[in-house]
Amino acid sequence: MITRILISIIVYCLAGWLFCDIDPTNHYEWYHGIWHGLFFVANFVRSFFMDCVYKASDYTTAYNVFYWIFSISSVLGALGGGAGSRQD
Repeated sequence: MITRILISIIVYCLAGWLFCDIDPTNHYEWYHGIWHGLFFVANFVRSFFMDCVYKASDYTTAYNVFYWIFSISSVLGALGGGAGSRQD
């Protein structure tokens, strides 16, 4: 069980690194906020081990709104993911 969780975290962080690496020097728009919010958990975990950011520093107001909406939903999904009823 713990091995499966660790493998899931590693795969998710690898996907975040490949598909959603945030460059602190770029300016980001609203659609980036959606993408960065979806990969919030992966980028947050990566920020502990690597020199990377989990939120852009130069962004629009719409980026910030969408970032927080999707960050909260991704955290709730990560906490409650797989908690549905299973019928084996």
